[in-house]
Amino acid sequence: MDFGKSFSYIFDDPDWFSKLWKPVLCGLIPFIGGFVLQGYLMNVTKNVVNGQPRPLYHMDFGDELSLGFKWFLVQLVYSIPLILITVFFSLIIPVTMGMFDPDANPTNIALSLFGQLGISMISFTLSVVLMFVFPVVSANVAVKGTFASGFEFKEMFEMVKRHFSAWLLVLAGQLVASFIAPLGFLFFMIGVIVSAAYAGLMTAHLAGQAYRESRMPYTPPPNYYPPI
Repeated sequence: MDFGKSFSYIFDDPDWFSKLWKPVLCGLIPFIGGFVLQGYLMNVTKNVVNGQPRPLYHMDFGDELSLGFKWFLVQLVYSIPLILITVFFSLIIPVTMGMFDPDANPTNIALSLFGQLGISMISFTLSVVLMFVFPVVSANVAVKGTFASGFEFKEMFEMVKRHFSAWLLVLAGQLVASFIAPLGFLFFMIGVIVSAAYAGLMTAHLAGQAYRESRMPYTPPPNYYPPI
């Protein structure tokens, strides 16, 4: 794993601006723009996995949109338990315990507060788990390009077990990216998109490195033609 490379590889490509301006600007398109940009990031991950020395490429709108939407659906499925827990307990606990009842006794109010705290801790724990799991799943979907590949649990577990330290570095990269992405607020809306795209590209490269090392020796899929 080359952690520093994830920060610099973009500018190692002399054509980086011509390759990136379209997906970055697509990020400004309401709703579907996020799918397009995410699809581009995932294809960058795929290029890293396949050993492309310059993983940036000239985007194809339809391809990026399709891949980004698949990833959105995979994320949605993974997030269902968190959504259900948060919604269910947020609605049920205050009602059953009488939190909003001015005549409720202090015991019920205390139980309700502790219940809410417990649910918050569960939600936080699940969010941290997903933060670690999503790069693995995203890389697998990026490489194979199918919705079903997001649920190949045995294969993904074996990859993580084979090179756990690499995926910890991806998690560390995500944490760094979480500080970089908001910096764009200093330069208004376009700055937000640029900084978020840079943070995403950094994480995409790390995920590609981790996936590649976790599957060594790696054989590219049949009929693979990397984008240029």
